[in-house]
Amino acid sequence: MPDGSPVSFDMLIAFAVLIGAFVLFVIDRMPPQLTAMTAMAVLLVTGVISTDDALGVFSNSATATIAAMCILSAALERTGVIDVLGRWLIAMADRSRFVTIAAMMLGVAAVSAFMNNTPVVIIMAPVVIAVARQLKDSPTLYLIPLSYMAILGGTCTLIGTSTNILTDGVATANGQAPFSMFEVTPAACLMALAGISFVLGCGRFLLPRHELLDTEVMAESPRTRYIAEAVIPEGSHLIGKTLNEVVLTSEEGYAILDLVRERKGNRNALAGLRETMRELRADPGDNKPKSTMRDLPLQAGDRLVFRSDKAELLELKDSTGITFDIEGSTETYRSLMPRQTTVREGVVGPNSRFVGRSPADLRLRRHYDSYIVAVSRDRRSVTTQFDTFRLRRGDVLLFEGPTEELDRMFAQEDILPVTHLPARPLQPVKAAITVAVILSVVGLSALDVMPIAGLAIAGAIVAILAGCLTVERAYESIEWPILMLIFGMLAVSTAMAKSGAATLIVELVASAAKDFGPLAMLAAVYMLTSLFTEVLSNNACAVLITPIVIGIAEQAGLNPRPLVVAVMLGASASFATPIGYQTNTYVYNIGNYRFVDFLKIGVPMNILMLIVAVLVIPMFWPLTQ
Repeated sequence: MPDGSPVSFDMLIAFAVLIGAFVLFVIDRMPPQLTAMTAMAVLLVTGVISTDDALGVFSNSATATIAAMCILSAALERTGVIDVLGRWLIAMADRSRFVTIAAMMLGVAAVSAFMNNTPVVIIMAPVVIAVARQLKDSPTLYLIPLSYMAILGGTCTLIGTSTNILTDGVATANGQAPFSMFEVTPAACLMALAGISFVLGCGRFLLPRHELLDTEVMAESPRTRYIAEAVIPEGSHLIGKTLNEVVLTSEEGYAILDLVRERKGNRNALAGLRETMRELRADPGDNKPKSTMRDLPLQAGDRLVFRSDKAELLELKDSTGITFDIEGSTETYRSLMPRQTTVREGVVGPNSRFVGRSPADLRLRRHYDSYIVAVSRDRRSVTTQFDTFRLRRGDVLLFEGPTEELDRMFAQEDILPVTHLPARPLQPVKAAITVAVILSVVGLSALDVMPIAGLAIAGAIVAILAGCLTVERAYESIEWPILMLIFGMLAVSTAMAKSGAATLIVELVASAAKDFGPLAMLAAVYMLTSLFTEVLSNNACAVLITPIVIGIAEQAGLNPRPLVVAVMLGASASFATPIGYQTNTYVYNIGNYRFVDFLKIGVPMNILMLIVAVLVIPMFWPLTQ
């Protein structure tokens, strides 16, 4: 070991917890915030950190700033400011294609510099889709760039992304001077311009051209399959017939996985699919394989579990013999009066009451006269029944119901729209107050009147008192999972420092890098941070790497400032995967992308950003002391 440094028990525990957390982040078997808080608990129980150490992470000023900026972002959204921008872009699309696209991308980047970029992408996604279709382009040419522009724009100010705020907080806690509001702006803007040029230029040819899920409703698509349930109502012509005797659609591309009678399935859904496949392999010429389930005469109230694409689900829905309105039909088993409905897709939001509940438990028929037709998750089939399947954040749902009821449900249940524009009118007075508050926070922080944390908290209170958003909405707007992730990883960072594990890493890296120049060190820091953020949370990356990088710089006699900036910018440089950044994950789900689509454009984007960062950062911060 360098300098004969002993390896203590606490150091081994700290390394074990760090590696365990890393593995859990990558395999994604549990929520990342739960992983981080579990790591904190393990460190507490084993005595690596004390109770005072654990409580100390909750007083970090960066987390208070992040929470307050979430509230201000929600106020900007609720008062209709972003919607006005979106509708202006749609109106512009008829006049100039190039100006519309450039304004759309630059506008998203500019707004993201002063508010949380995740709601910017959520609000602007339907606008971008509408603009793309008005320009007669595939929306998939614009959704990945939308996420990229929000990411790049967020790096341009201290408050544009939680990663910048957090990196500044960790660096300050490790003896560095706080970053000012616009200290990173020149370098980050140059990187953003390089990214925009790439995406709008040659990067455009690396993006896929295919339809979104809502377009596939009217055409069979083997790429997206759903599990859905339907019920046999009273009076159906299917009563008394077996599944072997009926043909429900013209194409017969569906699979019936289960028949549920009196709350008991006649075969498990997965087992049913396997049995059907075995029967087909045993007798390929038999188009209607025999089984106990398929020979049962159907009864009123029987529920059928289908596996199909959305086009055929809609044909099944229109059948006179079944209905997908399970909740309404199981109560009375009678047909509904004809009504005009629409089909709409939405994404389960982070604060939705849908999270953790099954579709059958939601009582949507009773509350909104609507129901869920089908569910899709990460472009994969949902292979379970609606009684047992639990929804989670990011699931794509296909609803049917009256337009006005769907509008109300999306607004009240935190269901994020995919292709329709929510009607959120501008509230001029409240919008002006919100914009004034945000400009005041930015301006006073730039003038060093007060630390950004205090200004952001005061600004959030003013927005609530002015009625720009309710107290309830303010609580809901705070990204609690992100805060819990940060608290947990700050505890891990504390353990690394207290146990000597961080010092050991610094000594090893400094010893290995002593023969390389400062520029190579800068490139290595940016590249490693960027690679880690593709598989870990960007905030977790910032918390872990920042103190280590500061130690390496001091050990090697370098200026820590440019290396901290490299961490700040590199932790947000998540372009090659849909899992490293929330905005990427969102457009991945709604855009019907494949994982490889992100690799095709994201890897060249990462390489370009690495080159630009190495060239730009030394222009503003000298590498040597």
